[in-house]
Amino acid sequence: MGKLLKKEALAGFLEDLSQEYEIVAPVQRDILRFERIGDPAEICYDGLPMMPLKKYFMPPKEPLFDIVKGRLLERDAGPKRVIFGARLCDTNALLALDKLFLQDPADPFYEARRKNTVLVALSCTEPLSEWCFCESMGLADHYDLLLHDIGDAFHVEIGSDVGKRLVHRLPDHDLQVPRPSCSKRLERKDLKGFFEDRFWKEDADRCVSCQRCTILCPTCLCFDISDEMGTRIDIGTRDRQLDSCHSKDFTLVAGGHVFREPRLARFRHRIMHKLQYFPERFEGMMMCTGCGRCIEYCHSTIDFVTTINGLER
Repeated sequence: MGKLLKKEALAGFLEDLSQEYEIVAPVQRDILRFERIGDPAEICYDGLPMMPLKKYFMPPKEPLFDIVKGRLLERDAGPKRVIFGARLCDTNALLALDKLFLQDPADPFYEARRKNTVLVALSCTEPLSEWCFCESMGLADHYDLLLHDIGDAFHVEIGSDVGKRLVHRLPDHDLQVPRPSCSKRLERKDLKGFFEDRFWKEDADRCVSCQRCTILCPTCLCFDISDEMGTRIDIGTRDRQLDSCHSKDFTLVAGGHVFREPRLARFRHRIMHKLQYFPERFEGMMMCTGCGRCIEYCHSTIDFVTTINGLER
């Protein structure tokens, strides 16, 4: 049993939330993107934002702590936040990141932001683009609230105790929320027998290692750590910044050796990590959620789904 939220009451609902939370939602600027909003009228309900949610949990660059005369001064983890309008492909990406950053010992910055964030998701009545293949990725119902458009109102599915508290005053409503049917599907997910170069060479030859796919991927969170000191050696910061497995320098080690120097090895690693290595480590959970961003925005129009579906031994 869910709840019913009239569309005419949505602005008031969000304004009430804004008394306790910062509200982030999709807005149309130069591109469709997630941003903090001040007015519910700014929200765009069409399409998938180009940039995923990960910057709100692992910023592109952040200081982990200050170093001041031998003392470590930790930074604030950020505000309480509602992310409104994310789709299941993006909320499921957080489940994959949880496996990486909430395992003991948990990353305190990521953990604090997860605890401070409420997910009010939107269901997809149909695929948001021709590149979406989420239906074949086994997405979970991961959200605090899920809004499903039924015309002049939203049917609200409750996914957590936090979500239940936020909508307890709304009237009950019963509806089985459908999932979109995607024409694009990933037919093969077991890639154990397809590591040889010949399976990946055609796509890898077209790849330019621009790293756009890893920037736009909602689950790519490779990072590097660096210490930055000023002119005084007793003051500095330790910073974490996002990196990419498509970068040759990512596997560069002392002495100058690069473990994945060929572009083919870097291209293959990203796909194998998403579909083979991660599920092997985490009980079958896929690291890809089928959002299609890496295909839609690829400079070289590489479609790894089509490639994998056509693999033959």
